[in-house]
Order: sequence, then C-alpha cells, then structure tokens
Amino acid sequence: MRSKTQRIADMAIFIALGVVLNLCSFQSAGTYLGRFSLVYLFCYLSGFVLGPWQGLTVAVIADLIPGLLMPQGPYSVLIGLSNGVMAMIAGLYNRYTDWKIIFKLLATIGTSFVVCTLCLTPLGETTSIFVIPIGDYEAASLYSMYPYTLAKVIIGEGWGVSTPFLQMLISKAISQPLWIAINGIVTYVLYCRLLPVLEKSGYIRRKKPREEVAAEAK
Repeated sequence: MRSKTQRIADMAIFIALGVVLNLCSFQSAGTYLGRFSLVYLFCYLSGFVLGPWQGLTVAVIADLIPGLLMPQGPYSVLIGLSNGVMAMIAGLYNRYTDWKIIFKLLATIGTSFVVCTLCLTPLGETTSIFVIPIGDYEAASLYSMYPYTLAKVIIGEGWGVSTPFLQMLISKAISQPLWIAINGIVTYVLYCRLLPVLEKSGYIRRKKPREEVAAEAK
C-alpha cells in the first residue's frame, strides 16, 4: 500500500483534476439535457482509487475551490457535499464488496443517483440555509438566481408542480441520466485500463485468484 505522503500527493493530484473538470462543465443546447459535466466521472474514480473517506474529502475540496476562486453565484455547501457523498459511495462499494467492477459501478450509479442527484443536489439548489455568499453574490438560493427553464417553466408552470424542490428533483430525473450514462461508460473504460497500474503501484490490493487462495488455505 502507498505511504501517507504518497496518499497526500494522490489527493492533491485528484483535487487538481476535479477543479479542472468542474470548470469544464457547461450548459447543453437542449432544454431537457441540463448541464454537460464530467464531475460524475471524477467522483466515481476518486472513490474507486482513493477509497471512501479520502474520495469524499477530495470531491468536496475540488468543488469548493472553483466556487471560491471563480464563483458564478453563492456557494452551496450541500452541492459540494453531494459530490463528496457520491465519491464515498463509490469507495464503499469498491472496498467492501467482492463484485465485478461493472456491478460495483452500477450500484454506485444507482445509489448516488437517488441520494445525491435526486436529493442532496436539488435541496442544495433550492434552499438558502446551506448557501455561503461569495463576493458580490448574496446568500440566496441558486434556484432564485437562475431561470432553470426546465424546472420553473416546463415542470412548474406547465405541469403545475409548485414546490421548488420537487421541480428540481423532476428536472434532474429528466436531464441527468444521459450524462450519468456517459460518465459511467467512460469511468468503466478508464478504470479497467488503469487497474493493473493501480494494483502495481499499491493504490489497490490485488485480488488473489480463487486457486491461489485455496492453495494457501491448505
């Protein structure tokens, strides 16, 4: 396993990667598609490679830094926490289950979609309790600052859903599955490619074949 100093360096590298990927997010052309983002990819890989607790720490810090240095509005603590929980979920599945990688990833995607995408993130966007004012931006909810065409106009006015949280929840349920699927596929390909290197470098313990385990037991 890697030393404490190496783990700290690993976290610093992942934080830098997370900041870059956070800044590369952008609004897609389609109303129903939401924002294109590779943050899901970053959270999944952080948890898989660094483990649940370091992954959580890295994902929260990587969301906080661009929020403080290059703010586009007040900073939502819950949205940053949502990213951290997503990485933690990935780390827990990877560390404490013996499933194949694809099943670990699918479990991560399903669990984090419910807990993070449909709960923590909409709550962070529609409440001002957990929002920090940054620069010239007051501590208003993000929902009150941006139009959110899909949530407010189509789901709110068109479908008659009056609660902002439910508007955002339904909006995420419609717009995010495509991006999550893309992030999941890229994560699977990258992680499978990197797995031999990660095992050799001591990031991840090599799982012994059943024959080797049986031979040691004799």
